[in-house]
Amino acid sequence: MSNKISVDVIILGAGPGGYSAAIRCSYFNLKTLLVDKYNSIGGTCLHFGCIPSKTLLNVVKSIKEFDTFNKYDIFSGSLKVNIKQLLFWKHNLINKLSNNLLNIMKINNIDIIYGVGKFIDSNNIIIEDKQHNEILVNFKYAIIATGSIPNNLSNIKFDSKYVWDSTTALNIPCIPNKLLIIGGGVIGLELANIYNILGSTVDIIEVSDQIILNLDKDIVDKLMHQMESNTLFFKLNTKVSNIEIKNSKVMVQIDNKELNDINYYDNVIVAIGRTPNIEHLQLDKIGIEINNNYIKVNNQMQTNINHIYAIGDVIGTPMLAHKSIHNGYIAAEVIAGKKHFFDQKAIPLVIYTNPELCWVGCTIKQAKYLNLNFKVVDFNWTNLGKAVVTNNHTGFTRLIFNKDNNCLIGGGVFGVNSSEILGELSLAIEMSCEAEDITLTSHAHPTLYESVQLAAEIYTTNFL
Repeated sequence: MSNKISVDVIILGAGPGGYSAAIRCSYFNLKTLLVDKYNSIGGTCLHFGCIPSKTLLNVVKSIKEFDTFNKYDIFSGSLKVNIKQLLFWKHNLINKLSNNLLNIMKINNIDIIYGVGKFIDSNNIIIEDKQHNEILVNFKYAIIATGSIPNNLSNIKFDSKYVWDSTTALNIPCIPNKLLIIGGGVIGLELANIYNILGSTVDIIEVSDQIILNLDKDIVDKLMHQMESNTLFFKLNTKVSNIEIKNSKVMVQIDNKELNDINYYDNVIVAIGRTPNIEHLQLDKIGIEINNNYIKVNNQMQTNINHIYAIGDVIGTPMLAHKSIHNGYIAAEVIAGKKHFFDQKAIPLVIYTNPELCWVGCTIKQAKYLNLNFKVVDFNWTNLGKAVVTNNHTGFTRLIFNKDNNCLIGGGVFGVNSSEILGELSLAIEMSCEAEDITLTSHAHPTLYESVQLAAEIYTTNFL
């Protein structure tokens, strides 16, 4: 590739949003260039986020199941985890998925440069590749999909040996005897689940009065209750005021209303959210509008410079791969001349702990805030055949209906594999399904997802 090229579309970032946008651009015969700072396709999601974390969570789920059967003498003996082989397994899965994506790019004639790009004006980007060559790219359209990076606390410095971010933690440098996780969000909870089942005693510190602030308190309290044990503890309304390394331990100053205390840990994971990865792009040079560190876009993913688009984490929360993918589709379609808009009613949220907690659409607190006339129906899994035989009887399914039109407006599921049930709720909300639409749809038995039908039947029986 020469040091000066011209393309129809340049996409900065090869994560789910970026590569999805590239594939969609190729459908419209647009000459597309994909740029990424890593040496392979997939971005943070594939290499340092969603895929490695779910790989590890799937393994620890198996450990948990073994422990349950062992408790009832169905299995016997002890289970030993080979961490080296586990990481090798994770590495191979990531490489397989990344190579599959690379093949898809080749099939669709999408060019790739591994390097870092920055704007020099509104129609040109300079890329420094891995060999430190500079490549000038002239473009008709650009899509910014550079994702996000972990947040840090001003009084905490990351240390590869003692203080980790989520990327380091997913590489399992060791299994600490005593581990502190700062942050009770999705990332912190999933890492807590992994390390606790692998053998660490874990404290989770959250500065707020509940974990997962955007969900209803009663539902996240159920998750806390299921996760808490004699080796995993939550400390809410608590903050870390100082961290020091002393005598090969991490000395942590912990403050809340009840106490100011110093605790010692083998390791600390900082998981306090993520921030847009846009500082290197020189957006100020071309006048891209920024709002609270996020790139400002309209519902067609256009920035204030209408041939430059932004998608995914860089445009705001929720920072979810599936949102980025749909943003990417819209950007590509608008570039191709389609009058399409990003107008999703509901974006699913999944916390892949053991058990899983997932949600889509309106929560109770949102329904109250919007002054909706709503009704909540909970169906406990205690009498759900598939839940009982798979030892998931503590789960439940929640549906929220608008009583004015009986349409589903929100719903959540708590239990093992609950993420696989959420698709029906998402589709029902997007299609404005009424309760009777759900009850009149045959659901397989025995399954976990028939709990959706049973919950809807409670609504139609008691409230219609």
